[in-house]
Order: sequence, then structure tokens, then C-alpha cells
Amino acid sequence: HAEHGGKLYRTGDLVRWMEDGSIDFLGRADCQVKIRGQRIELGEIEARLLQHEAVKECSVICRTVPETNDKYLAGYWTKDRSATGGSNAELSAWLMAALPEYMVPKVMMEIPKLPVNANGKVDRRALPEPELPKADGGDAAGEPQEPT
Repeated sequence: HAEHGGKLYRTGDLVRWMEDGSIDFLGRADCQVKIRGQRIELGEIEARLLQHEAVKECSVICRTVPETNDKYLAGYWTKDRSATGGSNAELSAWLMAALPEYMVPKVMMEIPKLPVNANGKVDRRALPEPELPKADGGDAAGEPQEPT
């Protein structure tokens, strides 16, 4: 505890002290997530997506596969109607050419408009749950299954 002479560091983690003295991790103050050991800044992926001519608005979030608790990235975007082309597969391929594989969303979803909260910010909790493709020999998050 800082009041007992200890140090506190500004890590960007949001935590709370529990009555028993333990710390409960609530999330991040920024849009940084950690998936399979890689720290990922979601805003960096969103900035890259916005550079594509077909993307009007976008949001990237971290989702969890309920059955396995594996984390994955999901990208949501709205189409700029004046642009030609643009599909989920095209955007995924475009991101793969520009970003490391671990930063490319596992699922891209075109939606009519991004949900916003009362403050006009993207309501990430209201984004639809994507349907993950099932990969042969792997789980829904694309990781190989452990041999049994």
C-alpha cells in the first residue's frame, strides 16, 4: 500500500483494493489488451482500418470464447457508401499485409452503424457477438487443440 510506504505505479491497469487486502483487476484505463502473451493497442488497429477507403467507422474489441475462455479480437466496421469494394475478407487480408498476425482481428463484421452511448462514444458492450468460424483441428479461437 502506498500509505504504508510502498510504491504505486501508473501501469494503465484499473484495480480495486479488496477488504482482505488483495487487488481485484477490473480492466485497462486505455484500450490495450493482452492476448496469448502479446500486448495489443486496439486504437492502433482501428487507426489502420480507418485508412481503408471502404471503412467509414470502426471499432476493435477483445472477445472471449465462452467454452474455452480463449481471447480473440473482433473488428466491427461501417461501410463508406461512396467507396467501391470492401468486404470482411478484403479488410482482413488488407490488415494482414500491414500488421503482425496477432493484431489482425479473428473476425471482421460489417454492421449498419456503430452503437453509441449517451456520451456519443462507441458502446463496445452493445456490439453484436460475432459467429466464429470453426477451424478443423482447432478450437473456435483458432488455437490448436491439445491432444487427448
